[in-house]
Amino acid sequence: MESPACTSLSTLSELSLQSLGIGVAGKGQAKLKSETEIDAHDWQLLLHSIQPSIRKKSDLLIAVTHFLITKEYSLRCAINYPASGGRQLAGGCGTVCELLPDHWNRDADRYTLNYTDGLAGQYILMAKLSRRDLVISLQNSTSKRMAIVCLQPEHLVKSICKSSMDKCIPRLDKFMKRLRAELMDPAVRGTKLLTEGPAFDRKIWKRELPVRHSGTSRVAFNIVASTHSLECKDST
Repeated sequence: MESPACTSLSTLSELSLQSLGIGVAGKGQAKLKSETEIDAHDWQLLLHSIQPSIRKKSDLLIAVTHFLITKEYSLRCAINYPASGGRQLAGGCGTVCELLPDHWNRDADRYTLNYTDGLAGQYILMAKLSRRDLVISLQNSTSKRMAIVCLQPEHLVKSICKSSMDKCIPRLDKFMKRLRAELMDPAVRGTKLLTEGPAFDRKIWKRELPVRHSGTSRVAFNIVASTHSLECKDST
């Protein structure tokens, strides 16, 4: 006689939670991580697809930012005209897809990209390139959350013609970590930044704003002068 298959308590609990729409830590998270994790093959495909249209270092940073938004945060780029392989927006006004739209880097110093999430939330990414800085803002038009990050393309990007992304951006992992912490997490997930900021930002802050001692020296000099005048009056 065949014995009935036994189901463990942990499996029953997991099935019960899943039936209620509650994710179970472990398997579900591992699956989600594997689906959104960016590996070397993803970077190679990205670089191969965008390299013909890259004209300057800021273009590469915007493309990496777009890739992170669509890959890890599951936003889709909203395009105002029909595109092959894209999903139609509600109302038929355009499509959404993971690809960058045509002429996304047409302007010399400005970038504008529109995104949407699975709940029809609207996002807009805007960037302005100055002589040294690339200022990127990501705004959640639905919740009115906005985050801004300031980058230095000349320091971050070594070349736009290398064969791999880590050769183009040597500190790619740190760059991605900064984008998550300062741009995507605050705008998409509502995560607040620590007031003190990253360690490298504090070093730059201290170097750019040295402590000035002129005011302190002047106050000390006034106190000494006042004390000296009082001593002179007492002696007389």
